[in-house]
Amino acid sequence: MSGFNPLNILIVQEEAHKYADQIKNRFPEKVASGEIRLLLAYNEVSLPDGAMDAHIIGTWPLIVEIPQMKNLQWLMTYSSGVDHWEKAGLLPADVPLVHLPGGSGIPIAEFTLGLMLNATKKYTQMWDNQKEKKFERIQGQELYGKTLGIIGLGGIGREIAKRAKAFGMNVVGTDIMIMDIPFVDKMYLSSQFEEVLKISDFVVLSCPETKETLGMMNEERFKLMKPTAYFINCARGSLVIKEDLIKALSEGWIAGAANDTHWIKKPLPSFLPSDDELWEAKNIFISPHISSWTDMYAERFGSIFVENIDRFIKGEPLISVAPGFATQYKGLK
Repeated sequence: MSGFNPLNILIVQEEAHKYADQIKNRFPEKVASGEIRLLLAYNEVSLPDGAMDAHIIGTWPLIVEIPQMKNLQWLMTYSSGVDHWEKAGLLPADVPLVHLPGGSGIPIAEFTLGLMLNATKKYTQMWDNQKEKKFERIQGQELYGKTLGIIGLGGIGREIAKRAKAFGMNVVGTDIMIMDIPFVDKMYLSSQFEEVLKISDFVVLSCPETKETLGMMNEERFKLMKPTAYFINCARGSLVIKEDLIKALSEGWIAGAANDTHWIKKPLPSFLPSDDELWEAKNIFISPHISSWTDMYAERFGSIFVENIDRFIKGEPLISVAPGFATQYKGLK
């Protein structure tokens, strides 16, 4: 492709070396000869020399200098969602954005099942008792026969459904159209998600942030849920009105909740400061936005990054380009 020599590839991620190793393994001769020049940064505030000349970027955080990078051909965000890039408005209109929709499906599905097991088996309570050397038999519940409502049956939601079905759960969920989805017993339209809230023993948010989903879980919606139901959010903090969630917990509208994604976006992916009132809420499990982050993260997202580097070198169309951004890099226009 294009005659870029060297081809400058900027990687900004705390595990940048893992992505660099994938590129070296795929293009050993080009890296060794200098045809591909790797520029590594472990965060967005310590960009290396030559970063402004990048042709390709792979990054998790936003990079404010992007509008000044005149050679930039395309960028990959190491995430499934692209809402942070949409809001930032940093990417020029002619630069494609690559992502991996559903790329976090397996780890988030495993994490979600773990949260449901913790809610029913009381692992956290037993761990607290262990630290106090308190021997107390606690009666648990079963996932078997319970109804799981998945709000958003995209790649992540489908992985959750697959695993829930293995536990003998009744799985229902929403999507923009009614279709047959493996491991889902009944489908509802996205506009019917309130019906799912009413019948579910566990409600899991698995949908992107859009103007329709922003603040979707409010006081009215929490009141529709069973008082014995649990609410799980591994999607986006912005989908939930925090004060209404706290009220739902304190007044017993629902039995409990788990929240992995939070309302403050700096630093990314999301943050909950120590003085936030959510820490004091009752019957909630709070995790630091790590449901998707495992030892397989770099391998999974890096494989798409490397594949698109190969396509770019060959002058072929990119794969997994996010809708709403440029569809082709400059060389194909």
